[in-house]
Amino acid sequence: WGRTCVYEGSPLKKKEPPLKIDETVGDLVEIRDAGRIAVEGVGLVVGLDGTGSDPELSWQRTKLINDMRKAKVPHPDKLLASPDKTMSMVLVKAIIPTGINTKDRFDVEVELTPGSTTKSLKGGHLLLTELRVMETIKGEMHEGPVLAKAYGPVLIGNATNPEDPKVGRVLGGARVKKEIPFTMVIHDRRKSFKTSGMLQAIVNTRFTEHQGGENVGMATAKTDEYLVLRVPTVYHQNPRRYFQVVKLLPVVDNTELRRVRLQQWGQELLNPKTAGLAALRLEGIGPNAVETLKVGLASPDPSVRFFAAEALAYLGDANGAEVLGQTAAERPEFRAYALAALAALDQPASLLHLRKLMAHPDKEVRYGAFNALRTLDPTDPYLGRVRVLREEEPEEEDEDNFATQIATRREPRREDPFTLYVVDCDGPPMIHVSRQNRCEIVLFGKGQQLLTPAVLGGAGSLLINAADGDTQAEISRIGLGKYTGTDQKVSCPLVLAEVIREAANLGATYPEVLNLLEAAHKQANLSSPLVVDSVPVPNDQYDRAQLNLPEPKKDEGVQKAKYESRLRRGLLDRFRRRSSR
Repeated sequence: WGRTCVYEGSPLKKKEPPLKIDETVGDLVEIRDAGRIAVEGVGLVVGLDGTGSDPELSWQRTKLINDMRKAKVPHPDKLLASPDKTMSMVLVKAIIPTGINTKDRFDVEVELTPGSTTKSLKGGHLLLTELRVMETIKGEMHEGPVLAKAYGPVLIGNATNPEDPKVGRVLGGARVKKEIPFTMVIHDRRKSFKTSGMLQAIVNTRFTEHQGGENVGMATAKTDEYLVLRVPTVYHQNPRRYFQVVKLLPVVDNTELRRVRLQQWGQELLNPKTAGLAALRLEGIGPNAVETLKVGLASPDPSVRFFAAEALAYLGDANGAEVLGQTAAERPEFRAYALAALAALDQPASLLHLRKLMAHPDKEVRYGAFNALRTLDPTDPYLGRVRVLREEEPEEEDEDNFATQIATRREPRREDPFTLYVVDCDGPPMIHVSRQNRCEIVLFGKGQQLLTPAVLGGAGSLLINAADGDTQAEISRIGLGKYTGTDQKVSCPLVLAEVIREAANLGATYPEVLNLLEAAHKQANLSSPLVVDSVPVPNDQYDRAQLNLPEPKKDEGVQKAKYESRLRRGLLDRFRRRSSR
């Protein structure tokens, strides 16, 4: 692509300083997000086992009743005051990160109002709730437009107190109504429509996506002050890297300059101190830099090999897949980024290496590889996804049985309450569950058994019993008499996946199944370890190696902790969002 962004002698409006050959997009703009937008709403949790309450008089109660009336719910006051105490008004809160799109899911938190007498939210289900920015101005509550909606089963507890029954989360329960984009804000001294248009051309020459039958650029100039910047799909799990590449794009470019840069950056790639930055610059050139990057794969230095392989992955070249797999397995400080690169590389080599890593003995490597493979291809058969809910069978005595079956096949299947995977892989068996962003259970190793004797469920409505020596587990769903007039009971083999499926088919929610697994773990009824949210942790060692930064001083511990917390939110949260509950 022979682009010349500025012409010799072009008149510059507003006496802008002339562009320099070594200037980059990052010298002209700052890439900003809208911050982490706090939204909230007033919701209703139903299905409680006598632990709810009639909401106290408040503006929240008034709003909830008005919302119920709009939804044509008859007699909302009487419903909320029902003596069976199966409902509770709650406050629903969430943080929406910039860059999220309508397919991404994110968690919401639920909590009781200050005057609530609800005893527990355990077993509850949050009804569809609208989330807005809400502000108090001069003592009056003002609502912004609806930005997201949330619903789903409530998992009690929070990060501070996982056992607190008066707070909870709905994992992956929210979606935004529209994408919240990033912006490129032009520096004051360079603001002009000419600069805005030039930046749009620079970014769109390098980054486009096929949408609606045509190639669409990722940057859109809005005014003389800013542009909207969208993230290509390949960088969706790692937008921070995309911003690095965009900011390093040269503003002055032509064929000869590109030839010189390829040679210079290719030499810098082979130096461990400059390899990380050189790889980013070469990635910005695009496919024409692939051969130069491949030279770095033969370097004796492991960091040089990794940075070259990482850039190649985002360019769609699989030559560095083996290096990325080795890095994920052997270098914890680079693991999160190696897996993110493999997740971005839609090539058979990436699939093969991720499948291999799923048999690794390290739990973080195993689940990290699974996470990356699911991100890359949610339908990959090696993931071992298992349908949780059975199809409903028509009654045998139905006169129109045949016609009913035909009609049933035309209807969409019921949505599973959570995703269940049984991974047929080598390596020690393991059970992984998620407490953030998705309702998911992953069994590494087929045929895992529930060990006997087992008595699980306690005071809950779901009970699992198996005596010592039994080959079947008895699963009972009790406390449903007020709805159906009967309890439910089934038997199934002690195969853990079947026990989980049967429980769900009796109506168990993800929080209930999670509680059963945690109880089974405490009682030594599981044949393998139960692992929670074992994801690779981003760290500042990667940035220091990539940008050749000095090591932090001992008194910089607080800043380092904040840095790592920000990285964790920015990179790996995105791995968790795209899922179906």
